[in-house]
Amino acid sequence: MERHLKIIYAKWLGAVVFGWATLHGALHVNPGFTVPPQATFYGGPVLFILTAACALAGPIFYRTLFAHAQRNHAGITAEAFFIFERNLILIGQVALGFAILADLLAVPFFYRSGACLTALYGVYCVFPSGKRIVLDRRLFRVATNPRKTSKIITRRNPLEPPTTLKKVGQ
Repeated sequence: MERHLKIIYAKWLGAVVFGWATLHGALHVNPGFTVPPQATFYGGPVLFILTAACALAGPIFYRTLFAHAQRNHAGITAEAFFIFERNLILIGQVALGFAILADLLAVPFFYRSGACLTALYGVYCVFPSGKRIVLDRRLFRVATNPRKTSKIITRRNPLEPPTTLKKVGQ
């Protein structure tokens, strides 16, 4: 799963960077294309806020919605978890898209640099590392192979003293 998520991450990151490079190159080839000053003046704060919303609040909000939707389930399937992680990656990539748009529109330096730094943080936070995936799988109780016996030690009877612990499945 981690490998597939990293492939999705790399494909989307590559597509966004390729789109930025293509549009940036087109702007250099055609220097006569200019953006109206009103768009750059009012677009700067709007793009900065949109980038911050997607990079900072977006993943937190989506994670909270997913946890709320799965709160009554004993566990979730690996497919549902994969879709959750994929959508989390896409939210971070949208933030990068807004930052690139701010760069292409040549908004004021403060908003452009703030949008770029915020988007880089958002893309960094949604990177599907092995440790984060393991932590999220444990947090959301993702179902693993059902044929394996559980390694969780519990008490069969809550009134038994703690010295008579038994393994589940015995």
